[in-house]
Amino acid sequence: MKKIYLSALTSLALFMFSSFAQAEKNAELYEHGKTEHNANCVKCHTDSVYTREDRFIKSKEALNKQVNRCKENVGVAWFEEDVDAVVHFLNEKYYKF
Repeated sequence: MKKIYLSALTSLALFMFSSFAQAEKNAELYEHGKTEHNANCVKCHTDSVYTREDRFIKSKEALNKQVNRCKENVGVAWFEEDVDAVVHFLNEKYYKF
């Protein structure tokens, strides 16, 4: 019985640690994406482009393509990690895919 209890506690602790680590990583990704978005994206448009009724972004893949398209059009020197962060930020704040 003690073995099962100890095993369950260990599993719970690992799950909680993993969940906390993932939440911390998501928060860092969100903040990085927000910083990059505010430094680069608002030069061309306001946040209303994400909230308008006729927005054409309907999936996370489409969002990723659009962020990459904007990156190329503006000439922002982002690495793939930066694009991922901006996509994460926009998805968490506006799109919720």
